[in-house]
Amino acid sequence: MRLARLRLTAKRAHVLNHKSPIGYNDPAVKYLSTIGLKCMTNAVSFEDLCLTGRQHFKAGRLDDAIAAFQAARQINDLDPELHEGLATAHFMKQDYDAAAMHFERVTRLDARRGSSWVNLGAVYNRMGNYQKAAEVLRRAVQIEKKSSIAYYNLGIAYKHLKQWALAVPAYREAIRLEPKMADAHLNLGNTYSAMNNFAQAASSYKRALELNPSLERAQRGLEKAEAELNASKNARSPFGRLVAASPAPAAAPPPAAAHELTEEERIADRQALHGLAEQLQADLAGIIEAISKHLEPSVHTLNKMLTQALSPHGVSITKAEALESFVEARGLYVPRLAQLQQTLRQLRDHEARLS
Repeated sequence: MRLARLRLTAKRAHVLNHKSPIGYNDPAVKYLSTIGLKCMTNAVSFEDLCLTGRQHFKAGRLDDAIAAFQAARQINDLDPELHEGLATAHFMKQDYDAAAMHFERVTRLDARRGSSWVNLGAVYNRMGNYQKAAEVLRRAVQIEKKSSIAYYNLGIAYKHLKQWALAVPAYREAIRLEPKMADAHLNLGNTYSAMNNFAQAASSYKRALELNPSLERAQRGLEKAEAELNASKNARSPFGRLVAASPAPAAAPPPAAAHELTEEERIADRQALHGLAEQLQADLAGIIEAISKHLEPSVHTLNKMLTQALSPHGVSITKAEALESFVEARGLYVPRLAQLQQTLRQLRDHEARLS
């Protein structure tokens, strides 16, 4: 998870509400007391407090940085860079609720500040609110079109939502903008693995390891992808990819003469039918899942590419990439359909044996 760089400067701000009464137990007042002030006055300016907060932040004194920024809020609560500093300090302390609150405040104060949209999306990802993260980050990439971090975080959100067809182009755009981002290559490999596209996954894992040989997750992912590829090769016929490698099923024996079933045979028959019905139900559920989670989003993306210059939500993707994504999603759907057909054949064979 990456945050955009903190951009808190000593920009002079108009002093607001400096005469408002403040309780002595206020944290900001207590902080001012620690630096030798007895009350909130103009002796310490907004700029001085922001500078002090930045110095504490750079030194890793996050609590002191937050206290200084909060003291500055008593002078001017409408400065977006101040809230960005507070949000970043809270994020570093893993107080994601507070970080999200201040990044949201920045986006309201300055809607064109793209870095805060990026950071807000990253915080939502860290909180596990991936749907909200995707919404925020789609806005972010419209503003920060050249932000690799924005696309990287968007890929994370889509990946956790299992929207593989959208996660792939998001990660690819992050890589295009920052080719040496090893984490983006790693996550792209993970996404391809989830789509059972192990050839592309292996390629992404290898690139991640070239950039960062210490990435153990990339090494484990590469080993798994290569194992799946080897297993797939071993299952192929030497006569070509379109020939099934498994032996042809033996010819069905001639039907036996009909006879009255015993009670034992009836029980066995009911159990067999029950098992086939459960298998059929599972096959249908798998097909529905493949259509809704993989095939349908991919078809939607492909359709958008045929009618619009940009892909959905501002993610840059070529028509060739959209078609490739559709083919990958179709590859998840076809084996499940074949499994359903096989179960139906078994059901018909069972019926034929009883007739």
